[in-house]
Amino acid sequence: MKTFIISVVVLCLMGAGGWFGWKKWGHHPVSVTWRTRTIERGEIVQEVRATGTIQPIKNILVGTQVNGPIMKLYADFNDEVKVGQCIAQIDPAVYEANVAKDEASLASAQASVFSAQANNQQSRANVEQTKVKLVLAEKELARISQMLEAKMISQSDYDTALSNRDALNAQLKQNEGAVAQTQASVEQAKAAVQQSQAALRLSRANLGYTKIHSPVDGVIIERNVDEGQTVVSSMNAQTIFTIATDLTRIQVKADIPESDVGGIRMKQRVTFTVDAHSRVVFTGEVVQVRMAATTVQNVVTFPVIIEAPNPQKLLFPGMTANLAIETGRAENVLRVPSSALRFTPPELVKAVASDNGNVHGAKSSNSGRDKQKIWVLDAAGQPQQHAVKSVLSDGTWIGIEAEAALEGREVVVGQVTASDTAPTENNPFAPKMPGTQMRRASR
Repeated sequence: MKTFIISVVVLCLMGAGGWFGWKKWGHHPVSVTWRTRTIERGEIVQEVRATGTIQPIKNILVGTQVNGPIMKLYADFNDEVKVGQCIAQIDPAVYEANVAKDEASLASAQASVFSAQANNQQSRANVEQTKVKLVLAEKELARISQMLEAKMISQSDYDTALSNRDALNAQLKQNEGAVAQTQASVEQAKAAVQQSQAALRLSRANLGYTKIHSPVDGVIIERNVDEGQTVVSSMNAQTIFTIATDLTRIQVKADIPESDVGGIRMKQRVTFTVDAHSRVVFTGEVVQVRMAATTVQNVVTFPVIIEAPNPQKLLFPGMTANLAIETGRAENVLRVPSSALRFTPPELVKAVASDNGNVHGAKSSNSGRDKQKIWVLDAAGQPQQHAVKSVLSDGTWIGIEAEAALEGREVVVGQVTASDTAPTENNPFAPKMPGTQMRRASR
């Protein structure tokens, strides 16, 4: 009996040791679970995503050209203004006084013109009077000369007449010089009048500048002064208002990295959202790709301008727009998840792959080196390598072209790991992942 018990114990130990050795060193088929997606046809839209700032298409900075305190503001934020409308008033007292002073200066200059013209006329009259006297003196000298030849008068009488004639000639030249001088005085007085008129126009213009008018139809989006504040115009006019000409149409300025700007063209469709209206998708189009590069921390960007309608005026200047610029579109194209082109069998599978590149005896359809590879399950559920050419990508899906008929087949996008199959707590509030089929292959 004792021997029988010992024999049973030994047999049990031997059986346990054999089972343990078989589990540890024996050859067992390995179960591999693949994550797959169905190859289907659909639409792929390639987009460049960026952020931009909403701006009015045209901003007008309304400033002041004169100095003084603001007496009255006739417009405020968000007010709609019309061209020519008075929107602010600067104290005009100083400029009214300047106008009065320049008007007086002009009147004085005009009076100086009249005085100079009168002097000129008097000088001309003196010239005419001297000419008459000179004619008489010439005749008198001629008579005396005849009488001197007849020895009817003395030589002294002749010399007196000759002296009178010469004196009148000198007087005539002097009067003619006075005419020229008074004529110059007239011209100088007229120039003074023109100068006074220019000063008066300047004073009146400065007086007009105390009333600030809107140069365009638009909306006040910024006001930089308050009533009572003194504005000073120096080299640059101080800005009082900023007017957006028309907010029913806006533009978005976005800085696009140089790696993406090559795909952006004029008239490309753009969709965008703003945080203030997150459920509304706005549309626009690219109107300009500027060459003014900017480098920030070794990143080169180029400004791209997008215009969009804003009929309800939901978009305000300064809002941040989340842009999606459509750079490519493919309709009814074969598409696979982008992870399918990144997937390659793990080292454990590759170690037992056959020489022709198959996994578990699956055959390779094409070994073209200029194409990308995807792994498609065959009828036996084994991955088979296929060469494809990528057409377009939206980041999630990639459009492909393949020689084989792949539509409707399952493409491998990954392998389930131990962590993927570990039991987890079922949270009813957790979002569900998109349906991904699982296929198992054993070896």
